[in-house]
Amino acid sequence: MTTELHKNNNFLNAPLPFVFLKTAAPIILIMMVNGSFALVDAYFLGVFVGADALTAVTSMFPAFILIVALSTLVSNGFASLMARQLGAGNGSSAVEVFSQAISLSLVVCAVLICLFLLGGHALTDAVSNGSNLIADMSYRYISILVFFSPLVFVLAINGDSLRCEGRVSFMASVSLLSVLLNGVFNYLLIVGLNWGVEGSAYGTVLAQTVSLIIVFCYRKYQKNELNLQVVSFSKSRQHWLTFLSLGAPSSLNYIGLALTSGAILYNLQTWDAANYATTVGAYGIITRLMTFIFLPLLGLSMAFQAIVGNNFGANELSRVNASIKIALTIAFVYCLLLQTIAFVFKRDLGMLFVSDQAVISGVVRILPFSTLALFLVGPQMMISMFFQAIGDAKRAGILGIMKTYAFSLPLIFILPYFFSEWGIWYAAASTEFLALLLTVFVLSQRNRTQNTSLGLFFKETQ
Repeated sequence: MTTELHKNNNFLNAPLPFVFLKTAAPIILIMMVNGSFALVDAYFLGVFVGADALTAVTSMFPAFILIVALSTLVSNGFASLMARQLGAGNGSSAVEVFSQAISLSLVVCAVLICLFLLGGHALTDAVSNGSNLIADMSYRYISILVFFSPLVFVLAINGDSLRCEGRVSFMASVSLLSVLLNGVFNYLLIVGLNWGVEGSAYGTVLAQTVSLIIVFCYRKYQKNELNLQVVSFSKSRQHWLTFLSLGAPSSLNYIGLALTSGAILYNLQTWDAANYATTVGAYGIITRLMTFIFLPLLGLSMAFQAIVGNNFGANELSRVNASIKIALTIAFVYCLLLQTIAFVFKRDLGMLFVSDQAVISGVVRILPFSTLALFLVGPQMMISMFFQAIGDAKRAGILGIMKTYAFSLPLIFILPYFFSEWGIWYAAASTEFLALLLTVFVLSQRNRTQNTSLGLFFKETQ
């Protein structure tokens, strides 16, 4: 099986630019459509339900990101191990890895649901700024997503497995269909049936259900060397700690994003209470714009992880080095381009969603500072993902965790004491520049202790 897997593994044999295009393009397309849907969903809620609905959903952004964080806690660690097993030609081990990942992900999902049952109402009350209407809508929206979260967890494992198996085109088709169905369902439920924020949540659940059915049929009728099913379980817990340790950096990044969003909402109540509703409206628009920018970058990093993992597992170090250069270049150019667009067209971007001049002015005021160091985000994400792909959980963790927990969160609370409400928005750029210094330090340390070039590239002669 090892020889057959290597022979059919395009990650190891095809030209790297082609591999990046074939692997990353479909994922990035999906991510862009996902990001576009977030914008369309905001439009549906804002226009057909009302500003309170948009505020309610925005206030639940931290909780939504927490669901994503917990799903990636297992799936990202699983993807790293799965890619290396496939790269080494260990098909039977890859099947066991998949089964253990499904088992662990559902355990994590059960913990999430239990925690929400205990503290869901307290959460929605805390971010509603005293509005019972917003608190009620927030709870109705997020409770649906939490109780149906097993769909997200199982789909995450299957999506990462398909990506690592090289079945990117199929995965892309399913994901694209899911996003389009999500838009259709949301329109029918929000606009047609007037279900409000619940319509938005149920639209997501219905789209995920259809996607899982399609993946089930594909796994059932398209047999291959691995012969995986959508859901399979294992009594063994051999790889659980590996999943968690490798997935923790990405998961903690998402948790950090949730905490960061929550910290911003909290500090806005403290430092800009009089304009809270208006500023949160502007922040909600900016959050969706940043999501649209970030998701394709995440897609690139996912493709990069699969490529590096397979080639590192096969000891193809020259291809690993080349893939690093390609990923860093694409990430830098992309981020610089989007940063320029955000700065030049900031007012036009605000006017796309609302006609309220106060909210538009808020977007114009905040967006340039939110994207001031965007050109650093992409390359630093690729470096962190590289360490995760080769199984270096320690360095991946340092780069991911320190950025959020040592820099971003403290700065959001500290800077307002010096710059008032402006300090909240200065924190983003300050975080990226501090993270750059940390990245340089980590790479210099690795360069001294290992036989690498610039602390990043392998010496191909070793």
